[in-house]
Parts: sequence; structure tokens; C-alpha cells
Amino acid sequence: MVMELLSARPSSKYFPHRAVTICFAVLLLLLTSACNRQDDADGGTDKGGKHSVAPAEQGQSAEAAASDSDSDSDSDNDNDSDRSEDGADTAAADQAQQQPDDAEEPLRPADKGDLRPEANWRPETSGEYPINAYKNYEETGDLEAIKKRGILRILVDISNVDTLHREATQQDIELEEAKRFARGLGLEPVVLYAENFDQLMPLLNSGKGDIIANNMVITDARKEIVNFSTPTDDTQLILVSRTDVPDAKEGEDGEKIFDGKTIRVTKGTVFEPLARKLLEQYPGLKLEVVEKNYVELMVDVAEENLDLTIVEQQTFDLVTQFKDNVKANYVFPKELQLAWAVRKQSPELLEEINKFVRDSMLTRVVKRSVADLDEIRERGYIRVVTRNHPGTYYMWKGRILGFEFELAQDFAKKEDLRLEIVVAPTHADLLTFLKDGKADIAASLLSVTERRDNSGMDFGRPYMKERVVVVGQDDDNIDSIEELDGRTIYVRKSANHYEIALELQKKVPGVKIELAPEELNIQQIIDKVADGEWDLAIADHVSVKLEHTWRKNIDALIDLHIDDNVYAWMVRENNPKLLKAVEKFFDSKGTQKKIAILYNKYFDSPKRTRPEINELNAEGNISPFDEYVKKYSDEYDFDWRLIVAQMYQESTFNPKAKSWVGARGLMQVMPDTGKQVGEKNLFDPETSVRAGLKYLEWLHRKFEDKGISPENMMWFTLASYNAGLGHVYDAQDLAEEKGWDRNVWFDNVENAMLLLSEKKYYEKARYGYARGQEPFDYVRKIQARFRTYVALLEDYERRKGEQETGQLLDTLYPQFSQWIATPTDHLVSAH
Repeated sequence: MVMELLSARPSSKYFPHRAVTICFAVLLLLLTSACNRQDDADGGTDKGGKHSVAPAEQGQSAEAAASDSDSDSDSDNDNDSDRSEDGADTAAADQAQQQPDDAEEPLRPADKGDLRPEANWRPETSGEYPINAYKNYEETGDLEAIKKRGILRILVDISNVDTLHREATQQDIELEEAKRFARGLGLEPVVLYAENFDQLMPLLNSGKGDIIANNMVITDARKEIVNFSTPTDDTQLILVSRTDVPDAKEGEDGEKIFDGKTIRVTKGTVFEPLARKLLEQYPGLKLEVVEKNYVELMVDVAEENLDLTIVEQQTFDLVTQFKDNVKANYVFPKELQLAWAVRKQSPELLEEINKFVRDSMLTRVVKRSVADLDEIRERGYIRVVTRNHPGTYYMWKGRILGFEFELAQDFAKKEDLRLEIVVAPTHADLLTFLKDGKADIAASLLSVTERRDNSGMDFGRPYMKERVVVVGQDDDNIDSIEELDGRTIYVRKSANHYEIALELQKKVPGVKIELAPEELNIQQIIDKVADGEWDLAIADHVSVKLEHTWRKNIDALIDLHIDDNVYAWMVRENNPKLLKAVEKFFDSKGTQKKIAILYNKYFDSPKRTRPEINELNAEGNISPFDEYVKKYSDEYDFDWRLIVAQMYQESTFNPKAKSWVGARGLMQVMPDTGKQVGEKNLFDPETSVRAGLKYLEWLHRKFEDKGISPENMMWFTLASYNAGLGHVYDAQDLAEEKGWDRNVWFDNVENAMLLLSEKKYYEKARYGYARGQEPFDYVRKIQARFRTYVALLEDYERRKGEQETGQLLDTLYPQFSQWIATPTDHLVSAH
């Protein structure tokens, strides 16, 4: 371990000779701590002696995120009336978030006199934690003891939810039902993610959790350890291979197919004994039983890093949502039952679970149904089809977000239904999925059109009216529609903009219309215009606003004065009861207020206008918070100047800053992440810096021992801080697929990150759509600002004439002039 840590350091030529003694002291400290430090950053202890944690910043499922809907209802605005009206709700939410033995003061919102006024947001958390990040306790009592605690701890294997789901899986359903069960008992549900499946039963029996809701297969051996509920579903086990591998066969042909191939299965699962039986049947197979979770093993098969594995049906369904080159090579005929598990000494809890299961009887997702509201209520969930893009439904920094997604959450909650999001591959599929019974509601900023209405659809109450504009680059001057003569406009044929373009062509015959691919969403069409690939587009003004949160070189050039362009949810015309429920929902004052909040949150979020700080003050500081940054950068072993550059990028040195997704303070740490690294008041400057550095260290460890140079580890860490670790992993995989270097950020993985906003790439990515331009710009801007800070500090020290300090800078950073002048890959990280 010590050698691994040393190998992550820069070459000794970057250290002054006078620092040798310090290096040996640091080495001794590393030796004393290395034994307690796991190779994976998810466990062990950090440098401060506290438990190191794995912040849940990646891959929540849509269903897992649904429990967090109440906490996302506020937005960034400084409206006094909103603050006063939300006050009671906020206080109630604050109280609900507190654990009985962990009371905390609510975070203070900024006042109007602050540099950037912020709305009164609730201190939201999802109620889901890595097992080592939660302030846990031992409780082995039955239901009465659990009720005294007020909390039901639900144990889950992290692999089952660590992916953006395109459709609801059985695990999504089971987890959401477990939360509903807890609330029905008056308990707060807390989901605890075990690092692997093999931990679940030991954690349960040691009192570190109360139930297991993890699609656990009932076996005789497990019955000796835990009690199982009434079965919640049936499943089958599947031998997984790539699509180019022949199917398993009996006899000599089968032996030839599998001879020399490797099958890996997860330790402690039902897959292990089944794999051993296969080994008897095909002696040429090589079996490896590993700790790695079964989802990752199936991904390994898809990525040609493994020949075979065994999973159960729901895992197979999950992975095939984003990997299409794997198949069920063989489905084992025996049907197995899935259930919840409790401790042997919890008969009262088991009885309540069995009552709940019998009443709700978890079922598989209905693939096709055109039923109205009565039957929807009977099955217990509502399917909403939308698109995976920033205005509707997407993942960012581990959170499931989107204007339509949050409204859909509220509607499902109002109707006491579980929400299932279905992602339409193309814009035209929004209509097709409703017709075919694959969804119940289409919610994707859809304009009400006669063509859609004549296709057997009805629209609910309009909830937004938007101008329709011609979109072009911001330096393109068009003052009238006549000036569009000779220009080319790109639209999708399935969109209402196509009909508008045809009407425009009648007025200006010289306008050329080109059809955009149906799989593109409107933001991707605008991107192509902004990047100069396409000339012009037609879009609703709200889409331009959304684009302005990411880039400035695009604008609405001319208003086409379409007076009846309104948005509404779309349902089948033979679902009158569902239509009535939708209209009632949008008529309510609560929904109207929520729409205003969400509009501000997603489309009118405040922009950063503070000018770049480009010179040192009289004391030689590069930020007002250098003292804190130096302190914690030294503790966690990062270059403090790089952290200051990152801080500027995150908050422009505003300690009151709060983003539209809820990130807070100087380092823009999410509340969930703050709690998981043991920090609460993220608006406090020192706390925010400390939390940000803890999180950076956790991310940095994820790139250790992977053959990545120290400087590239730093760039990958920054990209993960911005976009989420999952999207960076996807970009690495894509870079390798494209023949680029997966271990180099600039001009390699950063280019793959850009591609993750294109459908043909993100539909096969584990974490789905990524707004790749943001981390691309984020890392480059931090790197440029870092180089500026290095130059400024060197100039400052030279002007002060403090020769010793200048020598120290020159010795520690001999190549800083090269970083400023040329290459992007010469940063020497403190790691």
C-alpha cells in the first residue's frame, strides 16, 4: 500500500532537497495509517481519523429519487412572499429531516443584502446513505423497539440502484414499496447501501439494519439465517454472454463452446452454487468467485472483459437497458421466489410486512396497458413517458432532475401512486408509446397541436405558454422574417415546429427546411446551431433560456408571433378519468405555485456575473478564503492554488451561493454529500471548504491504481466533482471504444464526454445522457485560472523581493512557466 501511495506522487525532482525530512515524516504518517485504509475509498478511515465515506453522488434510480421530491420543491429566487408562504413547510421539513439523536440547526438562507440573494430552501436529503456514511446504531429488537427509534433501516446492495434506469426495474419497485411500508407504520424510511451483496445478512443480524429489500432469492440455506416474507415476485437465473457467443448446448458441442472461457459470479449469491454445477457439466470452464457485484460483472461481459456470468432476471433487464451486445445465453428453468428478509427475532415486524405484501402484492411492470385511472390505481403505479434531456428528466451530480420529472412526482404522490419514468428514444415515440400502451402520460414540454389531438390523444390543462422563435448564433442579426430568405432552418418532422416552418415558408418562399433526426432533442438541435454545424432552428423561447444556463453564443433572433403555443400533458382520449385527474392537478393552487418555482429553478436560474479576479490584493491573497483553502488542501494533500481556482468556478467566492440544483456554499457541495462527509452548515466558508476537500479526496481515490498519471488523476477528479463519477466512467469507456486513451483527460476522455450528449452514445452508456460541455469547460477553465494564479503568485513574490519564498516556489513548481505557456498535461498534482 505504501508503494502504491508513493507511486502516485510526482518524481522527486519536483521536491526541494530541504524538504526530504518533511517527506520522511509524511511517510511515517502514511505507514501508520495505511493499514487502516482500504484500497477502495468506500471504507476505512480518512486522515482526520474519521470514517471515510462514499458519497452517493452517482446513479440514483428514478424511483429512489422519488422519495426526495418534497425536498426539491423550492427554487432559487428572492421573492419575499414565497419565503413567507414556504416558511411553515420549511420548518416542518427541517424537523422531519432530523434524526432523534442528531438534532441540527437548519441552514440559514441568505438575506437580500447578501452578494447573491437566495431563496429559503429546505435542507434536503434523500434519506439514502452508504452504510459507512450513516450515523448508525445497533438495534436487534422487534417492531416495538423499531418504533421507539422512529426509523426503519432498509438494507440494499448498491449495485441494484447504481445506474440511471430507462424503465422501472423490479428493484425500483421493491425499494419504493419498502419506503411506503415504513411510512404506513409511521416510521421514517432510511435506505442503507451495502458495499456488496454478501454484507446484507450479517448487517441485518448484527442490528445495523431492520429489513432487506433487495430482491433476495429464498433458499433453504438462507432460511436458517433470516426469516423471509411472503414472496414478492418470481424470477429465473440467466447465463449471460455476448451476443456473438453460441448458445449453451449439451454434449461435445457445448464443451467446445465453453472450453477455455471464464465465468465469474458474485460471492454469497445463488449464482455461486449454480456456476459450480456448470463447471461439472463443462469442465473446460474456468470459475472465479469474486466480491465484485453482479451488475458490474454483467457490464464486464458486455465490454469484453469477461466471457460469462450468471444474474437473475431483474439484473439482466437493468443492464440491457444500456448494453445491447449481451444476451441470455441460457435461462435456467427453475423459477425462484423473491422476498424481503428480517431477523429471526422479529416476528411482529414480519407479520406487518406480510400484511402489506398481501395487500399491495408487488408485481412486474406491465409492458402494455391502455387502462384508465381505475385500473392504474389497482396496479399502484403511473407510467410517464418523457425524453432524457435537461428540461425534462436527467441525472446531474447524482440527482435525478427535470421540470417534468418533478411535476410527475407531485402528480403521482397526489394520486397515491408510484411513479415510473419511461424514456422515449425519439421525439415521435412520445406519441407512439401512448398509443401502444407503454405509458399512461406523455410529459415532455409538449405543445398542444391539432395533429396530435387528431391522433387519438387528449391534452390536459395547459400549464405554460411560450413564444416560438428562430434560433441562431448571438452575432447573427435578423430584424424581420424577410431576412430569412436563403437561410436554412432545421426542425424535426414530429415536432410542432415543422408545421410552423411550413407556414413560414409560405410567407418567405426562399426559406429552406431541413429535417433534423428524430432522435435529437431540442437542446441538441440548438447545440448544432451554436456550434456552427447548422444554420438556424425553430424553438420555443424556454428552450433558449435553458440553453443560456450553459452557453451564451446562442440567442432568439426573431419572434414568430405564434399566439397559441401552449404546453400540456398528453393522454389517450379513451382515458377520460385520467384526463380529469390531470386537469384537476394543474388547476390546483399548489401545482400552479410549484410550476412558478420550477420555471425559475430550471429556466430562470441566476447567472454568475461577478468579474474574474485577476490580480492579488495587497496581502498577496488570491481569494478571501486562502487561509481555509491552504489549511485543508495541506491536510488532504492538494495544491491549494488549484482548489482556489475550482472554488472560483463553483461559486465566484460567494459563501452564500446556492445553485439551481441545491448545491451550497463556496465549494457548491450538495446537502446529501455534506451529510455523508460529516459536514452540516455548508454556507459556512470553512465548513464548505473542508467538505469540498473531503469529497475531492474520495473522488481522487477512485482513480488510484489504474495507471493514470498524477496530473490526469487531478483532471478526472475535477470532472467527477462537476458531472458525477458515473458520467466520467462512461466517458472513459467510450474513449477506449473510440481508440482514444482512457487514462488521459485532455483531447481524449474530455472529447468522449462531449459525445455523451448524443443519442447513439448515451443510450448505451450506463449513466445515460450527460451534458458533456459543462465538465469539458469546467476542467479547462479551472486549469487556465490555476496557471494564472501560479503566475500571479510568482510575480507577487518577485515584487516583494522575498527571495526565499521565491526560491521555494521555483523549486516546488519548476515547470509552472510551461503550464502557463503550453501543454495541458504538465500539471504536477500534489498526489
